[in-house]
Amino acid sequence: MESGAGQPPTARRRWPGEQTKSAPSAVGRRRWPATAATAASQRRRRRDERIAGRSSLALDRPGRAADASRSYGPHAARRAGGSERLVTGIVPFVTALLVVQGAEVTASVDRTRLRVGEELMLTIRAHTRAADPVDITPPTLNGFAIVGSRDMTEVAISGGAGSIRTTVRELTLRAQQPGALLIGPVRARQGGSIVATDPILITVDSAADRMTSTLSPLARSLLEATPAPVSRRADKVALTMLVPSDTVFAGQQVDLIAAAWIPRDLGERMRRPPLLTLVTPEGVWAYPTAASSGAALSRQVNGRWMDLFIAHQVVFPLVSGRLIVPPASVEYALPVTFSFFSREERYTLRSDSIAITVLPLPPANPPNAPTNVVGEKLSLDLQIDQTSTRVGEPVEAELTISGIGNVALWPAPEPGLRWPTGFRSYPAQTEMRLATDAGRIAGSKTFHFLAVPDSSGNFVLPEVRYPYFNATAGRYEMAAAPARALAVAPGAEPRAARVLPPLLPARGDLPVDRLTWRFGWQGWVALLVVPPFIALLASRRRQRAPAAAVVAAGPELTPLGKLERDFLAVLSSHVSDPFARDGDGLAQALRAAGVDSAVADHVKRLRDRLRAARYGPRGLGDATELAAEIEQVLGVLGAERSGGVRRPHATLTVVGILLVIAGNVCAQQSQTPSAEALFEAGALRAAADSFAARAAREPRDPAHWYNLGATLFRAGADGKATAAWIRAARLAPRDATIRRALRLLPAPDPVTEQMLSVGWATPAEWGLIAAVGWVLLWLTVAVGGRQRIVLLLFGAVAIGASVLGALEWRRRAQPVAVVIADAAPVRAAPYGGASAAATVQAGGALLVGRGYGPWIEVHRSDGIHGWVLGGEITGL
Repeated sequence: MESGAGQPPTARRRWPGEQTKSAPSAVGRRRWPATAATAASQRRRRRDERIAGRSSLALDRPGRAADASRSYGPHAARRAGGSERLVTGIVPFVTALLVVQGAEVTASVDRTRLRVGEELMLTIRAHTRAADPVDITPPTLNGFAIVGSRDMTEVAISGGAGSIRTTVRELTLRAQQPGALLIGPVRARQGGSIVATDPILITVDSAADRMTSTLSPLARSLLEATPAPVSRRADKVALTMLVPSDTVFAGQQVDLIAAAWIPRDLGERMRRPPLLTLVTPEGVWAYPTAASSGAALSRQVNGRWMDLFIAHQVVFPLVSGRLIVPPASVEYALPVTFSFFSREERYTLRSDSIAITVLPLPPANPPNAPTNVVGEKLSLDLQIDQTSTRVGEPVEAELTISGIGNVALWPAPEPGLRWPTGFRSYPAQTEMRLATDAGRIAGSKTFHFLAVPDSSGNFVLPEVRYPYFNATAGRYEMAAAPARALAVAPGAEPRAARVLPPLLPARGDLPVDRLTWRFGWQGWVALLVVPPFIALLASRRRQRAPAAAVVAAGPELTPLGKLERDFLAVLSSHVSDPFARDGDGLAQALRAAGVDSAVADHVKRLRDRLRAARYGPRGLGDATELAAEIEQVLGVLGAERSGGVRRPHATLTVVGILLVIAGNVCAQQSQTPSAEALFEAGALRAAADSFAARAAREPRDPAHWYNLGATLFRAGADGKATAAWIRAARLAPRDATIRRALRLLPAPDPVTEQMLSVGWATPAEWGLIAAVGWVLLWLTVAVGGRQRIVLLLFGAVAIGASVLGALEWRRRAQPVAVVIADAAPVRAAPYGGASAAATVQAGGALLVGRGYGPWIEVHRSDGIHGWVLGGEITGL
């Protein structure tokens, strides 16, 4: 015990003009002596100044802490005032001004007396009617450490008085030193108005054992076993760094202790306690340093008392490897002489650095459940505020993780709370509360969830598992919360004022889609190449015809001339080479074309006789006999006397194939009316599942997607309904019912409207129109058409349809996703604690990119770029 313990306090020097107080007070008043110039004014008023800590310390409690002079609870916001009469006159005006322009701020604590190491709750409330944000400045907390915080905002609407917004901030404080500690005023700023509360006085009694509340058992035993330095010098100060172990796992708690041994004789000469400083190493999660206000341990060495002063910090290594703890330091000052006004000589002592080996966590077992959570005695608790609800009413659930470990870094369970199908879930706030368990960091972390059921029935929330690594036992363990049952009763329609769209009968695949699917890419290539090739062959045949067959010999041909024209045409159809047809190799060419040898020789002789009859001397041969012989040869070769030569065209064959394929329609499968009956009965979840199954089985039928969207629209899932109706519109863009349904859910922003726009026709329809124009263009060229207007018309149809089809295909090929949650915050980084740069409402469109776990990178042309959860969007 100190030498001054148990003695009455010395009388305090009384200032001139100061009166003796009737009772001791923790807050004294100092009266300043009046001068001659202000003597008259001093008689009318007194000037007081509040000074904390003027009363003597009480000796009837450990630690010599003083009793509070009065109870400090919630105090209203204070403002400086003048005389009492003036304050009384302007109170109504100031109150009205605060209500209109500023905020009403109060600060309160749950208790005003506690012990060192215990916690109290400081609650700050700010009430305002204005729309401007309230900026709350935390108070000064000398002697306290913040171990937890919670912020929330409430809005109450009270009729014609408008809305009242209440901002609440709760701070969990832990007392670190005994005495009368003062929590400073809380200041709130709103616009140009600033209000402040009165300070709050807290009485903190000294703890029976300081180390019991700040050190873990391992660290405390290590400190007790530390030998005191052996030195014959009375002014020798020793500083050392202590750690429980030099090998730990990543995420395991490490206690860093700086211990300074100071001789008591030397400590009594110090005017203030020594200052111990711990430097936080890199690569760790550190909690605030706790330094002892007095001696934590005392020992007698060689007849002299040595006092131990410590500084303690808890850190958690984040990565494996070598962790270097920087040197600690102790600073103290000693007066040169025993005079009160003597100067002080300062001393600084540093310790050595310490290396700690951080081991990585062993492989998880099973390998498919890896985790980085390190803790001990973790427990998982799932609570539902009510086990029965109705459709459309929100259900709150709390998932609490409790145990020993670094509570701040405990993530939410993956894949999280799995709500049954038909529930729309929304993550809510996360609460964290720190505590100590035998000197180790412990506490709880609560994840709040909100869900809204869309369908009635009995549901079960599945079991939640939370794997973690127990560093003390050196093995992986599992915390689990059992399944919870939830009953949902039927409720009123969530949006009764809406116009419910009718259902469409099943259509099956559209004819155009079936045609393009069966045609394949080989058919499109053939359609692109074959018509020009056929037209080229037809034009070459027309050019090779003899001039006699093209140019008329006169206004009217003789019977022999007509037969000669037909004869030459038949020769052209059998022998395409003009040199072989006009030379001596005609018979050989005819035999090569499959004509009988005797007929070929006769045809050659007949050609020579025709040339002699036309170009030789007149009178040679008989024209009648020659004409009869030509008719006979034409009959043998298969030509008709009065008709032209029949030439089959491949273009007509291609058109015929297209018509045959288009007419081959498969029979549609009959659909059972079960989904429609469920929709009419109000079983929306079951109806949506049935329509979704149909859409997955026949994805080319627009009626299935439309009916699925109508069911989701009736259930209130606007985002999912928008995605389903956009798919239906892409399959049947000119359907009036689908267009009318899309108008029920307008786009939330112009960028979404542009990204989800659907053209007049599908890319397959545009391709079919371009193919028809292309075939007609070359068919016209093949038959010898020379009208430029017709050629330009068919060419413009082919090119225009191709361009429009390519643009529509490019628009649909973009990786577009639709927000299906009520609101999707776009966060700056792929984790839940990142700030949200923007929020996209339900039905909004986004362009998706790469993925990172459950997060997907999204961007838009209006500058939105970030990460959203994959469950909040769906692709088209």
